[in-house]
Amino acid sequence: MGVIGARVRAVLGTRTGGPVGDWPEAPDDEALRSAYAGLFGAVPEGLWHAPGRLALMGEHTAASGGAALYAALPWGVTAAAGTTADGHVRVATPSGPLSDRGRPALAVAGAVAHAREKGLLGAGSGLRVVLGSDLPEHASLGHSAAVGAAVSLALADLAGADRPTGSTVDQSVALDARAGHAVRVNLASGRTTVLPFDLAAAELRLVVLETGALPRRDPRPVRAAELDRAQDVLGPLRAVQDLPGALRRLQNPVLRSRVEYAVTEVHRLNAAVGLLRTERTAETGPILSASHLSLRRFGLALPSVDLAVETAALAGARGSRMTGWAGTAFALVAEDRADDLTAAVRSAFAAKGWPEPRMRAALPSGGASRLR
Repeated sequence: MGVIGARVRAVLGTRTGGPVGDWPEAPDDEALRSAYAGLFGAVPEGLWHAPGRLALMGEHTAASGGAALYAALPWGVTAAAGTTADGHVRVATPSGPLSDRGRPALAVAGAVAHAREKGLLGAGSGLRVVLGSDLPEHASLGHSAAVGAAVSLALADLAGADRPTGSTVDQSVALDARAGHAVRVNLASGRTTVLPFDLAAAELRLVVLETGALPRRDPRPVRAAELDRAQDVLGPLRAVQDLPGALRRLQNPVLRSRVEYAVTEVHRLNAAVGLLRTERTAETGPILSASHLSLRRFGLALPSVDLAVETAALAGARGSRMTGWAGTAFALVAEDRADDLTAAVRSAFAAKGWPEPRMRAALPSGGASRLR
């Protein structure tokens, strides 16, 4: 049943069924070119790759115009692409055509629409794309954004245009990231700042902990509405200076909790950015853990994510936190302790009778690029 079955289990209040599917292995470049030729009877005009991303902190403050910190991942999406003169957009994987209503095809359609608006693709021109990926599609790691970024870069290159800007926050991260760096994004303006985050030099790793758990319902619309209601009373939350005074002005205890999280998360993110600017990467761990604890004031996280985060902390992580809005967490850990950490998480989930999370270690990676 895949992700639909996982959502049904969440609505029914049953335990997580674990991560959806296997961690994919991307076809090599020649396999993608061959698949493109087999499906479309032509040679692709090039191959473009875009990475997935890990939200390190701040991503839940979008509704209040905050900022967020991200790192690109070593796994992503590769697009073999070529334009046509028939105006149609066709999207496939080496296994065959994709549904127009699926997330990858919608991401391609969004990139095409954006390119048409920018004059990079004429109304009578179409696009054929074959996608390969070693990034899980349903893991809160930016799969759809990687698709959109790879195709946006392809369309810009084929039109002889400058490197595009992302039409979403996640696409901006995929396009602007650099190896050994993090990307701070202003969630209101979309402006990005690239900051040192050299985990390799500090002998640290990011361990992704994907549990596959889903909330009963998508919390994002409700949280956005709650923050909007609070801002109707307080004005823009990013401008709040007197937090205790602001909280006293709110009668609703739920809104007070949401505002407390949103305002304090801005300060935590600013502290983390300050450490990164001075290349004190290892010292960001406690801030990440504090951010996770504060998410409880925001009605997050899920029990399985809490277990992963708490177990990682006990196993020696410098910091650990939920990422995104569903069942994925990450830990910042010394390179030589990463295996012990994953073993501890595996044991903790087995003791609960819960499915084992998918766990992989990563370093901050580079942004989208043309492969050939």
